[in-house]
Amino acid sequence: MADKVTLPSISTVLNSPTEASFMMSEQERLDWLHVMHMSLLNPSHDDLIMQHLAKVHASGRRSKVLDVGTGTGTWAVSLALRHPFADVIGIDINWSNFTNAHLPHGNVDFSTVDVTQTLPWTSFFDIVHVKSMLMDIPYYPQLIRRLSETLRPGGMIILIESELSYESVQGPPSSVVEAWSEALKRALAAKNTDVGLPRRLDTTVAATGFFSPQFFFQEIGCPVGAYMKGECMVQANLAFLLSLPYPFRTIDSTTFPESQTLLRAGQIQAHVLRTSLHRLVCNRIDHAERATLLSLGEACVQQLMAPDTPYLQRLFAVYAYKKAQPPTQAVTTHPGRAATSVASLVQS
Repeated sequence: MADKVTLPSISTVLNSPTEASFMMSEQERLDWLHVMHMSLLNPSHDDLIMQHLAKVHASGRRSKVLDVGTGTGTWAVSLALRHPFADVIGIDINWSNFTNAHLPHGNVDFSTVDVTQTLPWTSFFDIVHVKSMLMDIPYYPQLIRRLSETLRPGGMIILIESELSYESVQGPPSSVVEAWSEALKRALAAKNTDVGLPRRLDTTVAATGFFSPQFFFQEIGCPVGAYMKGECMVQANLAFLLSLPYPFRTIDSTTFPESQTLLRAGQIQAHVLRTSLHRLVCNRIDHAERATLLSLGEACVQQLMAPDTPYLQRLFAVYAYKKAQPPTQAVTTHPGRAATSVASLVQS
């Protein structure tokens, strides 16, 4: 069952270019990003969750799911509606963006929890879901370790993060886009946030030593805007990924998002871009540096939203399973990805 989020039609962005330029509410931005991420990651995302929960339910017990940084609560409520035998807990420290929902099964709850501190659960959850938390949480690898302790043996952690930088399919980024990326990287490094971590998400998970070296991995280049249409968008996206070093380069195109999915994702990306950059600077950057970064960010937005913009932003997702035995020491070697085609593994 598809997620139901009440939002204006994305066609308004196509029909009225100025629609993409206004500042939207944080609640609306989060809902649009949820739609975009799920359209890009599915069906593999939902299939992996469904299979894991089915195994738990087949053992005769209800499953436990934790949604970290639940925001509007959309993902938690959606999962609870689709899986009535799953008990879902959404946690956050700010409930200003939360959306009330009709919950016929009574199997979802929400709680105020600070994930930068010791968590109140040990070996409790079957699934822990984390999305777009990198920019809000310092020392992200420590967060992964804390969350791993809340998982039952064999439990699955889901980490979904986007890079803040933008890559051109036509060569190096412009000087404006590059200047924005470098300035943001320096400013966030002072806040103990590593903006390069998304592309190392798999090795960061492996380094904890808590998870099996065989896991599932997705990487998708999401267009910024709708600069390409139809099959050429898919081909450009594949060319972008095929240019990456092994093990990224072996791509099964039959599981890759189709052109209409990428087109819609690009439209949503353009719709939320200015608000996302403004929110990032105002929430995470010291006041003394905000004016400079906001000015750079606005110049960057203007280039990224041009009709012929050739930019993509990488989206990463890791689905890893906790080992039956706790680690004796941290693992530092590069993990062996189960495969680059998630769907083929789901079907096996």
